Amino acid sequence: MLDPRPVRQICHGTEWRESDPDTLLEVNGPVPHRSWSVRTTIAGETSRPGDDIQQRLSRLDYFLLMFPPSQLTLMHLLMNEEIQKINTFTPATHQAMTKGELLKFFGVIILCTKFEFGNRASLWSRTAKLKYIPAPCFGDTSMSRTRIDLLFRCLRFSYPPAFRPIGMAHETFRWMLVDDFVDSFNKMKPEAGCEVQNAADGESGVILRLKLVKTELEAREDDGLTLGTRVTKYLVEPWARTDRIVCGDSFFASVATAKELKSMGLRFIGVVKNASSHYPMTWLSSLELSNRGDHKGLVHLDTDGNPDVMAFVWVDRERRYFISNCSSLVEGDPHVRNRWRQGDDMEAGPRREELTVPTPKVCNIYYDTCAAIDQNNRHRQDNLQIERKIETKNWATRVGTTILGMCIVDAWLVYKGATGTSETQSEFYSWLAEELIDNSYDKDPIWRSTGSVTEASPPQHLFDSRTGAGRSAIQAHLTPTKRKRKVKGVIMQNQFYQSQCVVCASKFKGQKRKGFKSSFLCSICNDESLDSTAAESKVWLCHSKYGRNCFAEHMAACHSSQYSLASTLVHVSNFEVFSLLQ
Repeated sequence: MLDPRPVRQICHGTEWRESDPDTLLEVNGPVPHRSWSVRTTIAGETSRPGDDIQQRLSRLDYFLLMFPPSQLTLMHLLMNEEIQKINTFTPATHQAMTKGELLKFFGVIILCTKFEFGNRASLWSRTAKLKYIPAPCFGDTSMSRTRIDLLFRCLRFSYPPAFRPIGMAHETFRWMLVDDFVDSFNKMKPEAGCEVQNAADGESGVILRLKLVKTELEAREDDGLTLGTRVTKYLVEPWARTDRIVCGDSFFASVATAKELKSMGLRFIGVVKNASSHYPMTWLSSLELSNRGDHKGLVHLDTDGNPDVMAFVWVDRERRYFISNCSSLVEGDPHVRNRWRQGDDMEAGPRREELTVPTPKVCNIYYDTCAAIDQNNRHRQDNLQIERKIETKNWATRVGTTILGMCIVDAWLVYKGATGTSETQSEFYSWLAEELIDNSYDKDPIWRSTGSVTEASPPQHLFDSRTGAGRSAIQAHLTPTKRKRKVKGVIMQNQFYQSQCVVCASKFKGQKRKGFKSSFLCSICNDESLDSTAAESKVWLCHSKYGRNCFAEHMAACHSSQYSLASTLVHVSNFEVFSLLQ
């Protein structure tokens, strides 16, 4: 018996066609998978998943990659202006703050989240109130309580006027207190205080762009687009014409959003609830779909007669309606859950059953990425807990510390993805706090872009040509391995990996004695190695501090035509380094 339903559906002037073969084809063509990457400021390199297994970059380096450099410069300037104002009206007892001290201040903020306290002053106590819980002793951070209180008092994130201009609404003036921080973040969801709409990378979970909801007037702007479409365009505009897939919840999802992003060179998948204009909601909701995994779709054709947008319904525990301008309804990986079910025998009790729900490919893509922002928020609110531990009644401080928390969580996500570390999130925050507090930002040369301030790029030979990591010496030298020793699968953090010295192995070849092991490598051979992880591809050499000349013999045998042993002192961009020159 033929289905009496019409082949075409007209919804607010938009025509949809029932064509099962078209729903099984990739709408607008296939989209290749792209892995995430972070552009570093070291020799223009990018960090990708698994690129830093040897942990050449510290946790502090990853934080500085996530925290906007221009914002660090701006906060340093604004907070020093506030300190100067205090010194103007009181005896000048407060010293100006350096950028290194500002980073140390961030470290103390993170460290505060590790303790339960009623007032901040108790963290500097050296007397333990309970027998088995030691005193925090924050004085060991070399920042006094009065200094911390001063920095909290002078904490500024944006460059507002000193007083609210006459005629300016308080709400408008309040947003000026954090606008610069948001702009800095976007060029690179608070728990309370304001509403934030944001975009995150679906694979790594890193927050990419923010939009703070300021006034109701923004929602009433009349540009022919719905609010959800307008916000979506703003959040993904930097990635236009990259053919990437954008997944959005019901606030952003609509037919207008799918068409607008297609015109921007982007793909879109979203769940439709209320924004059903031009969407065949009535027809899809009237379908008889009784089993989990059942689905049905309609397509919209462009001027050339090719499907450009697909609307479909998929049944799980309840019906879910989607709009998409990419992928297809071809069978994907099923969704598997374990559930308790009561059988017919009530006395036997419930039994655990595996529930398998057939899932289309397009739903796989959506559900693999849709929780990225919620997970990032949960990391910040439940694990880092800056908003809960650092209580403040200052609205700008609340929003600013929330965005700071996003940067810290992003640093954790990138560090975990790039290094493949097994350390927990809580351990990372503890180590990061320690590195921030003990930072040598003001003493050691650090080459980083500062946004508006342009610094001279360092010479390329000061960096590892393969990884982009800074070098401790130039040309030929012995470099210690970053790899740690493993004992029965457990990484020994205080022991470096060792392997057979190649010079010793050649000397004792065929003898019972095999020579010595070393944790040092030839820098030239290490740079030329294609495999950065395999020990067999490394050239291990004994260090001269043990009274052996393995490095000198290796240089004479393998690199004598390239380098001499004339040592010269070179001055480059205010940095003094010893190097071996031709």
